[in-house]
Parts: sequence; C-alpha cells; structure tokens
Amino acid sequence: MLTAVLLLVISVVPGAAAGKRAAAARSAVTPAVVDEPLDPGDALTVDKKVRTPVVPPRPDVVLLVDGTGSMQPTIDNVQANLEQITSRVREQQPDSRFAVATYGDQQVDGERVFTVLQTLTDNLEDVQKGVDQLTDDRGSYSPGPAEDWINGLWQIANGAGGAFREGASPVVVLVGDASSHDPSKGHSLTDGINALKDAGVRVLAVDVATELGDGLNGNGDNGNGPGQNQEPTHDPDQATKVVQATGGRLFQDIDSGEVADTVAEGLTNLPTTVSYQTFGCDPALSVTLDPATRQVTSGEVATFTETITVADDAPQGATVHCGVQFLLDGKPPSGQMPDDVVPAREFRGGGRGKGNDTGGSGTDDPGSDPGSDSSSGSGSDGGGGSIAGAIGGAVGGTDGGGNSGLIGGAAGGVSSGSDSCGGGSIAGLAVGGAGGWDGGGDGGVIAGVLGGLIGGSGGDCGGTANGGSGAGGSGSDGGSVAGAIGGVIGGADGGQNAGAIGGLLGGATSGSGGEIGGQQNGGQNGGGQQNGGQNGGDQNGGQNGGDQNGGQQNGGQNGGPGGGDGGDEPTPEDYQQRISITVNDVTAPVVTVDDRAIEATDDNGTEVDFTATAQDAVDGDLPVSCDPPPGSRFPVGRTRVSCTATDSSGNTGTDTATFTVRPAPVPDEADLAVTTAVGPTPAYTGQRTGARLTLTNAGPKTARNVVVTTAWPRTKDTGDRDLSGLSRCTRAAPCTIAPGGRITVTQTAEYRTAIRGELKVSVSGSPRDPRRADNTDTARVRVLQPKLTVTPEVARPGDVTIARGKDFPPGATVALSWDPGVTAARSTVRVGRGGTFEAQMLVLPKDRLGPRELRATVTGLERLDEPMLVVRRNLQPPDFAGRG
Repeated sequence: MLTAVLLLVISVVPGAAAGKRAAAARSAVTPAVVDEPLDPGDALTVDKKVRTPVVPPRPDVVLLVDGTGSMQPTIDNVQANLEQITSRVREQQPDSRFAVATYGDQQVDGERVFTVLQTLTDNLEDVQKGVDQLTDDRGSYSPGPAEDWINGLWQIANGAGGAFREGASPVVVLVGDASSHDPSKGHSLTDGINALKDAGVRVLAVDVATELGDGLNGNGDNGNGPGQNQEPTHDPDQATKVVQATGGRLFQDIDSGEVADTVAEGLTNLPTTVSYQTFGCDPALSVTLDPATRQVTSGEVATFTETITVADDAPQGATVHCGVQFLLDGKPPSGQMPDDVVPAREFRGGGRGKGNDTGGSGTDDPGSDPGSDSSSGSGSDGGGGSIAGAIGGAVGGTDGGGNSGLIGGAAGGVSSGSDSCGGGSIAGLAVGGAGGWDGGGDGGVIAGVLGGLIGGSGGDCGGTANGGSGAGGSGSDGGSVAGAIGGVIGGADGGQNAGAIGGLLGGATSGSGGEIGGQQNGGQNGGGQQNGGQNGGDQNGGQNGGDQNGGQQNGGQNGGPGGGDGGDEPTPEDYQQRISITVNDVTAPVVTVDDRAIEATDDNGTEVDFTATAQDAVDGDLPVSCDPPPGSRFPVGRTRVSCTATDSSGNTGTDTATFTVRPAPVPDEADLAVTTAVGPTPAYTGQRTGARLTLTNAGPKTARNVVVTTAWPRTKDTGDRDLSGLSRCTRAAPCTIAPGGRITVTQTAEYRTAIRGELKVSVSGSPRDPRRADNTDTARVRVLQPKLTVTPEVARPGDVTIARGKDFPPGATVALSWDPGVTAARSTVRVGRGGTFEAQMLVLPKDRLGPRELRATVTGLERLDEPMLVVRRNLQPPDFAGRG
C-alpha cells in the first residue's frame, strides 16, 4: 500500500516522476552539492572544478579609441566590424553593456583631449552610432607621439563613460598606437592605475602598429628623428604596467585591419582569477580550498582541492550546512553575495523525546520544575518520528524552489503509530506534497490527498473522515471512499486549483474498523490551505509524524539544506556550492544509576525498586537495562548493579552502582553527594553562565535540612559579577531527599570582565553523612571578553582600515558600522573557529572628517566601540599628531 501511495504522489505532481527533475544546465561548479556523513573531527577531501565564463559576467565594456591622425585605418576597421565584437560578447553575456570614448593630445586638443561619444548602454544600435562618431582629427601638429590615454582611463574609472553597475565586470578596451603623457591632464600613471583598481576595472590594451606612433609601451620617441620627437622621453612600458595592475591583457603590434578581431579575441580570453568565500557556514564546519586562488584564461576550468572539516565538538546526529561562493576576479558572478545566514541544524528524527525509564520513584526529571522532588514514568513513543523528515526537502528546489515542499511531509508520519492503531502510519504522506508548487497557486493540490488514507488499517481504529466539503460516513467501509471527490472541485479555478485534489483520498480507507484512523480533514485542511508544504504533516500527518522534521521545517518551509529558494542545488549561474554534512553519532549515551543503602526487611534482604536513566545527545532519553533489574531482591551485603543503554547508532553506555543492604536496624545516616556542570563554556561578558547541581541521597535514611552552598570566581571589582539565587535547597528553605532520590539545583552568574576560575560547590544535611568526600565538587568557569581594534587609528577619506576582533563567539555574525560616518553596504563578517575575525572597513572618499567610532554589534553581546580619527588627505597623520 505504501508503494502505491508514493507512486500516486509522484504521478500527480508534474516534474516529480522517478524522483528526478528536468535536466538542468551544466553547473559551473563540480560537484555543486556535497552531502556526506562524517565523524566529529574528520575531514573530507573533494576535487573541485570551477568552469569560468568565456566572457566575465555582467560586462560593462568601454571602447577607448585613439582619435589622432594615424588611426583612421583602425577606426575604419572598428566601425565596419563592431558587430563582430558585440555579438561575441552578447552570445556569452546577454546583459552586457557598451560605451564609446575617444582621446587625443593635451598639447593641442584642449577640451577635446577626452570625449565620451556614447555612455554605457545595452542598445547596440546606440553603440554603433557612438563608434561611427570616431574621427582621426585630434593630435594635429603635436610636438611628439605621446598622447593622453592615462587621463582617459582616469576619467572612465571615475564614471565619465557612465556609472558601472554594482557587481559588474568593467573592462576598458584601450586601442592606440602611442604612449601617454605622464602626467596626463594632471593625472599620473599611478593615479590612473589606482583609479582603475578602485573601480575594479580591467584594461584590454590593443597596441596598433603605425609609422607615427611609438607604441602603447613606448617612451615618447617613435624613432623618426627630431622633427617628430620634440618632447622629453619618459619611462617605457606604461601599458604593461596598467594591464598587470588591473589583471588585463596586452596585444602588441597589431595590424590596423585586425583590430576588431583582436578586441573580440581579447574580450573572450581575459585572465580570470577564481577565489572563494564561504557563507551561511555552521560553526561546526570549516571549508578551505587549495590553492586559495587560481588564475586561468576565461572559459577554462579552475581546479582546487577542497577540504571539509568537521569540528571535534560538532553536534552528533545533526546535519550542518555551509555554502561556498566562488568569486571571479573578486566578485560574485551574480553581482551580489548571498546572505550570510546559517541554516538551522537538522537533527535526526525520532529522538529528543522520552523513552523508557526502568520505573521507580524518588528522582528528579532533569528537565522538570526544580520545585518537584520526585518523578517517575514509563512507556514508549513507538518510534513515532523515526522516519519523520526522511524525505522532507527531497525535491526541494524544483523550478527555483517552487516544489520545495514537494515531498516535505511525505514521510512525516510514516511510523508514528507503527506499534498501535496505525492511525498516523502514513497520515500526512502528501500533506506537504505540493506546497509552493507554481508559486503557491497549487499549494493544496495534493495537500490532503492522503490525509487519512490509511488511517484505519487495522486494530480498533476505523472511524470517520471529512474529505473536502462533504462528510464521509462511518462504520466498516463507510469512509473508505469518503471525501474521494469531496475537494476535487472545491477550489478549481477559484483558487488556482488550490483544492483540486485536496480531499481526493481524505478518508479513502478510514473505515476499515475502529474509532481513530480517518478522523482527519483531508480536504478541509489539505486543499483549503495554499501552503501545503508549510503545514505538511502537521494537522493531517498524524499527531507526531511530519510536524517539525517532516513537512514543516525541512520540507515545505526550508526546502532542504542551504535555506535558499532553490533548495539543495544552486543554479549554475550562481557559482555556488552547497555542503551538507551529517555528523555521525559516535558517543555512547550517559547511563546513570546511583549507589543505594537499604535496610533489610528480613534475613533474605529486601526488594529494591530503583531508577536508572540514560540520556543520549542525539536520541534523548533511552530505555535502560539493568542487572539485577529494578524490583529484584537484594541479599544482605553489597551487590553490584550494572546498567546499559544502546542508542540508534549502536553506541552502548554503561554505569554501575553498589547497593548495600544492611540488617536492621540500620544506622541513622544519609549518604549525600553532589555533582556540578557549568555551561556554556566558554561564556562571554554580558551573557549568563549556568550551573546545574545534582544532589543524590544513597540512604539508608531520608536526608533532611539539605543545604547547597556555592563559591563562584571573584572579580577585582564587585560590580563586574552578578549572581542569581539558588533555585532551591538554601539555608532559608532547605530540601528533603528520600533514599535513592535526586534533586537538581540551578544558579546563574553574569560577568562583565574576562575570568578564569572554579565554581566550588558543597552540600550538607542531616542525619550524619558516612562519606563526606563526595559532598563537594568543582567545575571550571571561563568567561571571555571580546576585543575590537581598528588600524590605522588615523585614516583619510578613501582609505581602507582593518577591523580585527578577538575572543568573539565562533560562528557569530558581527555587524560593523561607523558612527558618525557612512558605512558601506556589506559590512558584516563571520567569526572564525578561533574566535577571531578580520574585515576591511572603507572610509568613503567624501565622508566626514574628525573623530568617529567603529562599532561592532553581535546578537546577545554588548556592543563594542573603538575610536579612530579621519583627517584631510593633504594632512599627514604624523604632522597632525604632532600639533598641540
């Protein structure tokens, strides 16, 4: 039946056949998704390939052409063959833009030394018109071959040809036959290079061979004698310096008839530097690539060795995520970095709930109200969540995230009732089925298809069902087809088919006998909701199955690892990689059984009912097996009790205790003990540090007047530490603990300065304690104080400062800002595993002068402020510092 149900779900949803989506474009990153299990502390090596685009993404191309007398053949070639250049670029990057500018000679051309003929545009007809305006009437009667393209480059870098788009790939195509004056219209070669680098512009230089020019790399002498060389010479290799500094390319001695071909070739064969940046990376993961950067020719594949490392303290049983954004020439190809948001950890379903205790009384539940002295319990959850979420998000991301809930609730309740009625055995199988499909329009198409499909497959569980708008009957088969058509027309066309199949099988087999099985609203809560995936498995998926890990959290809402709209697999254009690592559970559960001292009821000893517990970091509470078991008769004397528990990963934990049965009358004694745990470790200034003190009484008598005392590490200034009161067992209100009982006491501390030390704890009570060695305990306390620095302390507008942090929480996001002053758009940084970070903070060129503060804000911590000073560019910091 389950197979048939799954086939039905898959067959109804377009694009879900065979569990595969339609073939997608080849990803630029291989592999684009890494999904593997690893042990804590282990590492995975991946061979990574990044295919670079033939043309840099989002190109803003400015043609800067020499407009002097020797260039007419070159201009003719460019005008006649412009389409050859633009079409080659457009084929690779449809969102490309072009601009046209020309330059001359400052000695003779006056204001015409630089002219923009067409600003950046995506209209190729306008670009052709701009190129058609190129002329060779500049530079007449110049005293030497040198011209003024350095000024042209500086002007373009500063927006003369139109503002470059954010995240674009600006390229200036310099076409000329001569070197440039330096300085050029007041701008030195260094000024020009710095302006280009600041704007992220690369230069493609085409050196045209002519009789009058000295070449782009010339020294101002064309070799034609003094008549044509009446200016002083300058340093050669100007074009080479520009190209090397900007990551461009130089073509030398090009014939005028081959210029257009050369430009087209250059734009499709630019050097491309591939680097990377992680985002949304869980603190338990670290990702590095070797080498950190690699340069290839555009269109080629850059190869890396990727190392994914899981921290030693990674949360076992959880799936943790990290994203890698590959950068081309320091920029994300999409033009914008993804949000640095860490996806929620996904824990293996079925755990973290109560399992079986071994019975007994006189103990505290560690998670209960500290005011209760004892609790006991037994029972089984029937494996209700063991498959919950198993398929949640499996098809997340089809059609750009549209089907992110496709099978979100598919297994939400698969096993929630496996040992009883079966009411939730497959309930909710398709509740999240179509959540989000077609942008939510068909959100409920299959939302209720299987809401109560097999709700009464056996036992005493039949029942009634409501499918769509019509009520299904009750009795042996009364609801078997109830609601089969109930919601078919419920929302047809009225809600974009929102309820089209909402109640199709709402009560299909709910009436096979009993009371519970089909009492779910297949159509009403299925088809009636647009967000099928969001509610997948909640109301209709069995009570426990598919809620958190089925349809809601990991199915419809988040759509799979990575937390993005596209689900698991990034789109090829994003140049992203998604990493999901499931941390293997390798730690045994913690089993606890306490020593006991009991009075014999007769010569044969006594029966002892005791409690043993097992807590697993992944599976939560586990059933415990003890030898001898609780309720056994223990003879007079000492008996060793051994208790074990095994988690779902096969890890077995063990604890032992000594039960001492004494002949009556037993001494008037109560054996108290205390154990201490402190967390988080480390904590940070301004955060609360909690202490959990566990008190036990091995007996044989009831412990009365139980009092706990604590001594936390002191600070030099008493105002730097705040302590809460003890939750219980104080001198004003002492506790009572029965033999074999256990009590939890809590206390918190807040420090406003860094501290290292020990928390010392002691417990006392009456009657006499026969063993006082375990009446005291200690635990390490460590509090870190984050520190912020900024260098230099004195900066000028346009300078880049470096913000550094130390002793911050690993993985935390730090928001950096100036006050006063203007902060750049992206000013957040993620703290590394060592608690440190380093980030560049730009002082904007036209920002205000004077003192300011760099502010660092982290959620949950006090804000940090670091002063600095901004001075005028012509005022050197040493001179300023020397003034009175």
